[in-house]
Amino acid sequence: MTARHIGGMKTITQHELAARSKAVLDDVEAGEVCHITRNGTEIAEVRPISSRRRFVPPPDRR
Repeated sequence: MTARHIGGMKTITQHELAARSKAVLDDVEAGEVCHITRNGTEIAEVRPISSRRRFVPPPDRR
């Protein structure tokens, strides 16, 4: 695994994200923030959503 922890955040390559997306997303779901790099440059941050949204249909107005 090529993940590094810099400043409390996990940093992984785009190739590792592609190869281990389920494990990375499991870590994010557990509260971890991941920075994704391409050619050594950070290009993205993947973080948990602060609160999960759920669909609530509008009331039936007949």
